[in-house]
Amino acid sequence: FVYRSEANDLALRLAQQYTQHDDVIVLDHAYHGHLKSLIDISPYKFRKLAGQKEWVHVAPLPDTYRGMYREDHPAPGKAYADTVKDLIEEVHKKDRKISAFFAESLPSVGGQIVLPEGYFSKVAEYVHSAGGVFVADEVQTGFGRTGSCFWGFQLQGEGFCPDIVTMGKPMGNGHPLACVATTVGIAEAFTANQVEYFNTFGGNPVSCAVGLAVLDVIEEEDLRGNATRVGTRLM
Repeated sequence: FVYRSEANDLALRLAQQYTQHDDVIVLDHAYHGHLKSLIDISPYKFRKLAGQKEWVHVAPLPDTYRGMYREDHPAPGKAYADTVKDLIEEVHKKDRKISAFFAESLPSVGGQIVLPEGYFSKVAEYVHSAGGVFVADEVQTGFGRTGSCFWGFQLQGEGFCPDIVTMGKPMGNGHPLACVATTVGIAEAFTANQVEYFNTFGGNPVSCAVGLAVLDVIEEEDLRGNATRVGTRLM
């Protein structure tokens, strides 16, 4: 793809096609792109425009500095995850079904929030039990920007892996480049309806070469190590 919004729009379509459900849970203050479909799941945007759609449900931002459960809470990750569980139950009472939980691995517009340990794993458990999928938006946080991990969601522990991952910005280091990664099952479900999906500039060889070069530079110039060292000094 050329940019983030295309990747996140496809992720939304993948989730809805795979689950055959429409409803989405997002985090408060989230931003996932400027296409209409993404403004609909971005509280940061839709509150200034047409408002919240009935198929969109907003969970509290898991902020342990300013939020309802803070660093002195014995288990803030589970406490915040349980708010998602409660939200799912409310959705079911309305005779609706969840297609996806959509979140940045480190919410950016919401304040560069480092999520509490165990939050994603517990949320994924609840979302999967409800028949939905977990989408990790790595557009701003992927490709080693966190230093210690290549992906932001890895900060949640080795046992967690999203069903869909979207990526962009750092992937091309300024060149317009974005991507979606998912499971075989979700990808096959998307093509099952025989409706062809294509992108005019998707798979552009120049963009692919740029993306490969970026990966080489990240490794050869130890950019993750530099991010770790600088981040440690700043923190």
